[in-house]
Amino acid sequence: MIESHINEDHTGTIVLRPNQSWTWRYNLYLLYTLLTVSIIMGVFFIYVGAWVILPFSLLELSVLLACMYYCLRRAQRQEVIRVTAEHVTIEQGRREPEATKQFIRFWAQFVVTPARHPWSPCQVSIRSHGEEMELGGFLNKEEKSQLVSELRRVVPPV
Repeated sequence: MIESHINEDHTGTIVLRPNQSWTWRYNLYLLYTLLTVSIIMGVFFIYVGAWVILPFSLLELSVLLACMYYCLRRAQRQEVIRVTAEHVTIEQGRREPEATKQFIRFWAQFVVTPARHPWSPCQVSIRSHGEEMELGGFLNKEEKSQLVSELRRVVPPV
């Protein structure tokens, strides 16, 4: 997902986020439903004498919870590209910037590397003075082409 706020003076902000199919709340609803079904089945199996089923089903659900947490945490990352008259600043993180990289706008160039495979998207990066940083590694093909068109408005292409 790309949110772009670019002014007439070619400055502004571009926010990049991965697509999220469900929110954390809906994933918890799914987990609660599976937990309820698993406990009902576990109690039934305890009633018929197969008590070993319940601990393994709870172990399975805890692994599922860990996997869901990992996926949702990865889906919450974002990149913010701030373009001012002097600098292009890229901030990466989840809720607050965890990594920040700043390029001088006059020297900054963006590079689009074609995809190696027809199914994979191209790679978009920004470079200046021998330093290079990939932008939107989590975006799909359409979003990458939208990112390239937005970057063309603010940073000269190579």
